[in-house]
Amino acid sequence: MIRKLNYPKWAIINFIVLAVFGVMLRYIQLYNLPFANYQFILHAHSHFAFAGWMFFAIALLISYIITGGKYSSGYRYVFGFTLISAFGMLVSFSFQGYKPISIAFSTLFVLVTYRFTYLVFKGKALKNAVNETAYKLIRGALIFLCISSLGPFTLGPLAALGFKNTPYYQDAIYFYLHFQLNGFMFTGVLGLFAATSITALLSKNNKKWLNLFIYSTIPVYFIFTLWDKPQGWVWLLACLGTGINLLSWLMLCFNFRKDASRFSFLAKAALIAATLKIIFQVLICFPSPGEWAFMNRNLIIGYIHLLTLGIIMPLIIDQFIKKGFLKSGRLLNAVNWFYILLVIAYLTLLFIQPLLSLFLITIPRYQFLLFMLSLFFLPVGSMLLSNNKTGEFSGK
Repeated sequence: MIRKLNYPKWAIINFIVLAVFGVMLRYIQLYNLPFANYQFILHAHSHFAFAGWMFFAIALLISYIITGGKYSSGYRYVFGFTLISAFGMLVSFSFQGYKPISIAFSTLFVLVTYRFTYLVFKGKALKNAVNETAYKLIRGALIFLCISSLGPFTLGPLAALGFKNTPYYQDAIYFYLHFQLNGFMFTGVLGLFAATSITALLSKNNKKWLNLFIYSTIPVYFIFTLWDKPQGWVWLLACLGTGINLLSWLMLCFNFRKDASRFSFLAKAALIAATLKIIFQVLICFPSPGEWAFMNRNLIIGYIHLLTLGIIMPLIIDQFIKKGFLKSGRLLNAVNWFYILLVIAYLTLLFIQPLLSLFLITIPRYQFLLFMLSLFFLPVGSMLLSNNKTGEFSGK
């Protein structure tokens, strides 16, 4: 059964499902939806985004590099159990929220990520398949993936000790989100991008900046604890982490600039978005912008979607094209352009309303506009699905 699955097709289907739940969330904010709990749907949407779309797609691409598309039974079982855990979380979170069933599927997903990391680290297949830049990024991403699980695993003990309504509990949630999004997913897609688009050798100087970029991901976590105004040393670590992260990123962009002519349109858009994301992190360290950001839900949502829709997804689509999962042509090029313009419009709305609110300006029918824009992600997913090369890369 698992052997016959078209994994790239399933990845795109999962994105469409994710888009449907995104539309549902926007709809609930405007109108009443019987039998739907907003928080439950939100949890289902976020967990499915991590497992069913981004982890599934990134794991698929990493394993394709290692196996050349001839997936071993170990990888096929990772894909199969990822789908089981993802859809299990989607359904259980939608109807129950955090209950034993949804927690069980969440735990299954964590175990699947451990197994996948073991398979990739086993032997030297990855190291032999990619350049040193890509190897360091992908290896770092998988370490961050495993580290992220410490967040949810501490929630139970914290709740049992009476810390559920304290900053420690919220910080544990942010720990998971940071090392999943900024750790595994962001670093992982950069590694996949480097494997196909970076040709320059990793010099001693570049190796230093690359290591600083990867390692600085750890102290960057502390920006997500600043909302509670922690002690000064925490703020200092956040400043150092974001500062080093930005400096090392700019140095890497400068040192690898000779490869820029080979970058695709999607990759260039994602790299610009990545630069904005890293600058945004630095701004959060300043007291006034930081307090303003944490007080505005749309800014937090905008940051997450800048990362997921503006960086991770374009690089995933770019890799799907390079691996032959999607049929190239004018139609796909048009879909890609439409997608980037849609993301720009969506993110602009998310970010500009908090800015305008400082001047007591409200965008008319703001939530309705966000809802209408969210609808357009559905045809994007449908067009990507129609461009999928069926019957290939199924692990036969």
